[in-house]
Amino acid sequence: LLEGQGAHWRQLILVSSFADPHILSTFRRHSKNVEGQLKIKKKIPSDKASICDVMVRVKQVFQRVTCQSVTEVGSSRLRYFSDHVLPKLMRLKQKHTLIYIQSYFDFVAVRNLLLKREVDFVSVTEYARISEVSRGRARFLQGRKDIMLYTGRAHFFLRHKIKGARHLIFFGLPEYPEFYPAVVNMLNEGLSDKVQEEEGDVSRM
Repeated sequence: LLEGQGAHWRQLILVSSFADPHILSTFRRHSKNVEGQLKIKKKIPSDKASICDVMVRVKQVFQRVTCQSVTEVGSSRLRYFSDHVLPKLMRLKQKHTLIYIQSYFDFVAVRNLLLKREVDFVSVTEYARISEVSRGRARFLQGRKDIMLYTGRAHFFLRHKIKGARHLIFFGLPEYPEFYPAVVNMLNEGLSDKVQEEEGDVSRM
């Protein structure tokens, strides 16, 4: 009826809790209304930011990883982790390190890297059996495994309280802002008041 011009007259509304690049790309590609496009973003005051909900007194370090395009974000982050972060963990023989990985694809890449470097670790994912998760959490808490990989989807669906973590690395920030303080506050389970200032640290790439 509109001779292929319907895209220029229809109204397209996308609602999301966070600014995901895939959602923004879809909106730009398919929103062709003659009146143009409009994006409304909720402004969060600094005193209401999710980082204000961090209750554990730990040093927090943000590390910027440069990349040429959005499609190379994952590979650039993995390269930085492989060249800078992992060698330091192995050199210091750092124990009780929790690595939060938002994407399952990134988890597979990091897991394969650790296996290749013969690093002693356990993982908690949304696909693991309950017995595997319980066994891995126990070994991490007891210090028998130095590193634990924890996926974002596992936290989304299961909301585990990981005990024994003294160091935390975010392999990319969580998509949901409330997950950041929730995961950081897990360090309270692994640090006594005496060692919080000395050993606790949070790094984000």
